[in-house]
Amino acid sequence: ESYIQDRPDSALTVLEDIDRTTLRSKRNKAHHALLHAIALDKNYIDVTDDSLSRTALNYFDKWGPKKYKARALYYLGVYYYNIGENKKAIVEFTKSEDLARKAKDGVYLYLSLSTQSDTYSRIYNDVEQENCLLKATEVVEAYDLDKYRDYVDLSLAQAYINNTTNSGSQTFQTFLCNLLSFI
Repeated sequence: ESYIQDRPDSALTVLEDIDRTTLRSKRNKAHHALLHAIALDKNYIDVTDDSLSRTALNYFDKWGPKKYKARALYYLGVYYYNIGENKKAIVEFTKSEDLARKAKDGVYLYLSLSTQSDTYSRIYNDVEQENCLLKATEVVEAYDLDKYRDYVDLSLAQAYINNTTNSGSQTFQTFLCNLLSFI
C-alpha cells in the first residue's frame, strides 16, 4: 500500500499487469481489487464501475478486517459520487466513516468525512458540509495528519462562506481569528 502512496502510476501499472486468473484465493482477489481501486483513485482516474469496490466489499464484509471493509465502502462511495448518485454516496461514506473510526484508520476516516463534505456541497447542504469538515478537522488533529491540514482548513473556510446563516458567519469570524493567530 505504501508503494501506491509513493508511486501511484507505477503501482497502477503493476496491478493492471497482474493476471487476475492467477489469484487463487478470494482474499487475494479482494485485496487486489481494493488495491486497484486505491491506485485508480490516487491516479485521479474517476471510476464509473463498481466491480472493484464490490469485489473487495463482498469479501471484507464477511471476513474482515474492518479497516479494509471501511476502505471498500469508501471506494463504493467514490463510485456513486463519480456517477452523480449523491445520496447513495453519502450513505457509503457514512458507513465508511463509522467503520474507519472503529478500526482507528485515521486516513480513511478523514477521507470519508472530507469526500462526504464534498458531496453535501454538491447538493447545497452547507450545514452538513460544515459538520463533516469540523469532524475532519478533529481527525486531522487527533491522528496528526499534517498533509491534509491545509486542505481541510481551506475547505472549512469555503463552507463558512457558503453557509450564510448567522451562526456560520460567527463561526467563520472565529475561524479567521484562530487562523490569524498562527501568522
